[in-house]
Amino acid sequence: MEKQTILEIKGLNKSYKQGREEIKVLENLDFSIRRGEFVSIVGPSGSGKSTLLNIIGLLDHEYNGKVYLFGEDMGKADELRKAELRLMHLGFVFQFDSLLPEFTVTENIEMPAMLLSQKKAKEKIPVKKEAEEKDEGSKTSAAELLKRFNLEEIADKFPMEISGGEKQRSAMMRALRNGPELLIADEPTGNLDPSNSELIMKDLRRIADSGTAVIMVTHNEKSAFEADSVLRMENGRLEKIK
Repeated sequence: MEKQTILEIKGLNKSYKQGREEIKVLENLDFSIRRGEFVSIVGPSGSGKSTLLNIIGLLDHEYNGKVYLFGEDMGKADELRKAELRLMHLGFVFQFDSLLPEFTVTENIEMPAMLLSQKKAKEKIPVKKEAEEKDEGSKTSAAELLKRFNLEEIADKFPMEISGGEKQRSAMMRALRNGPELLIADEPTGNLDPSNSELIMKDLRRIADSGTAVIMVTHNEKSAFEADSVLRMENGRLEKIK
């Protein structure tokens, strides 16, 4: 049985003006990812990798072409709908963990669930209806995530009390809290030593194997080739190299 397509991009173009010159960032790009697929993207700085992730993550809306998320045309979605999708269906992991220092690891991981509860409390029907219909089994509490990642001992610690690797893995657990169907990772091992980088890659592999689609941008080609598919971006275009 063919896995569900989570994201489909058709003829994506992105450019910006620099004086009188038009700089092309993405050029006629096609891309798709299915449930449980792990795709990595490599390429030199300035090649358009992060721009592509921003568009996929519904953070950049200025482009030409079609972006379909869960079969829905994002060009027709308003800002409220995009915010709902980011909160309920997308997870984000960046190079810097961005954990809130005044909260414990558990509290940091629970933040997305708290935000979702606040949205539901405002009785905005689209959020409430979709949140109730979403499979509750796909959501995992902070305690369950900490157990899954074998990090129960840091549950009540503050970010300043844990290692860089533990911070990044905590950020990953936070991204998984609401049971996203798509995890977007931008240089998730960029600040880590080889040992912690290996742990993060194992985590991403397990996440994909559990059914979540994973897109990772990295400069580390060794890590990149641990994904199911590897794409190289250069001059705004994607080429499959694995």
